[in-house]
Amino acid sequence: MHWKLEVQEYGKIEYAEIEMAPLTLFVGDNNSGKSYLLTLLWGIKNLGVEGLLGDVDGKPLKEEYLLMNWLREQIKVAWEKGSCICKVSQVADICQSILDKWLKRNKDGLVKKIFNSKDVRIKGLRLKLKGLEEVTFKIKRDRKANEDSGFTFGNEQTQRFGRFYSSKKLLDAEEKIDRFMIFTVFSMVLDIDLAESNINSDIYLPSSRTGFMLTKDIINKVGRNTAFNIRMERETVIPFSRPVNQFLDVINDLTADSGGNKKFSEITQYLESGMAEGTLEISALPNKELSYVPAGDYIPAGRSSGLPLRVVSAVVTELSPLILILKHKEYLQTLFYEEPEMCLHPQLQHKMAKVICRMVNCGLVLAITTHSDIILQHINNMICLSGREEQNEICQELGYTSEELLQPRQVKVYQLKSRPEGKTTVEELKCGQNGFVIPTFNEALDKIMDEAYRIQE
Repeated sequence: MHWKLEVQEYGKIEYAEIEMAPLTLFVGDNNSGKSYLLTLLWGIKNLGVEGLLGDVDGKPLKEEYLLMNWLREQIKVAWEKGSCICKVSQVADICQSILDKWLKRNKDGLVKKIFNSKDVRIKGLRLKLKGLEEVTFKIKRDRKANEDSGFTFGNEQTQRFGRFYSSKKLLDAEEKIDRFMIFTVFSMVLDIDLAESNINSDIYLPSSRTGFMLTKDIINKVGRNTAFNIRMERETVIPFSRPVNQFLDVINDLTADSGGNKKFSEITQYLESGMAEGTLEISALPNKELSYVPAGDYIPAGRSSGLPLRVVSAVVTELSPLILILKHKEYLQTLFYEEPEMCLHPQLQHKMAKVICRMVNCGLVLAITTHSDIILQHINNMICLSGREEQNEICQELGYTSEELLQPRQVKVYQLKSRPEGKTTVEELKCGQNGFVIPTFNEALDKIMDEAYRIQE
């Protein structure tokens, strides 16, 4: 990822600088802003370049003209030679200046759009570009006639492409390059879509997911009534935040015949057999009711499917959204996961930690909030084990595989700590030889142990 997120006076957070890794963990005090950071990162990934910019009508910035001129020069080369490799590092300062000014203008609108509320405040928002020497894209001319040509431009690594038609007039100084090309450059630089996508490959799993899983059909019914039924009087409906709405849409759009992504099939099987002790199914009927079939169970006479979620254990309802998404969602890039340890016994928290490691090594990017010292300790163990000379011997002894190990570069941990005056500090924790030390976890555990020694002496 070629950017860092910087925020200032965002909710309770005084200042934070966040760089996402394949596995990013937010730990620390309750009500300190972990979910705020997770939600903002989700918004940047999901709302696209247009969502970041807001309303861009009117005269372009002077830096936009500079970027347009640079693009025009690249197009000239592509016109003459058939193609051109463009190095974004040549215009890094220009891109940063444009992005800074866009976000300064649109930060309040962006946060309002993400939370569906004007009550969340943010004083400063910046995406600090980095590593742009690695970012290139190719402009290629597709000849059609002597005068007019089509061009494709894009980045093979990020799979983000654009296409436009032009003529020799575009090479004249008077001809303005469409902002679409500038947006596409930022789409490649930031690795986000041009606009809000309906593919939903970056999914938010809220901490309230169990309640939503049990009430999703009622919520959908209320939504239909509100949207389509005319009434004399109607109560004001307070909207959910945008990531929660997306979560409901994703679950509702899953179908029994969608096979998901095969690279997650072993993880799904482990979640069902090793943790849920049964399978989660989606009805093929129009209502797409969700049900649970315990391992070894059979469907008795008079019941057309498994058990409805409302009568199964909290463990099953808690795991159900992750299982269903991995099982039936074909395109997945990022999971923004709030408190994956919820409702899980310590033994199952350990298994969830294994699942997290395996998902990362399958190419899924994870951003997680957690209070679980068990999950953190397992991640530390896998980081430490990856550097041991006796790695193969220990893996064989403990039943681990290379797909469960983590390298230090794959993980970033940020600790949020509440201060007495109500503000929150955010600190990036460094990875040591044995992983990450979490002061807020250790302080709480030390206090409990000190009390135990005193009481039991």
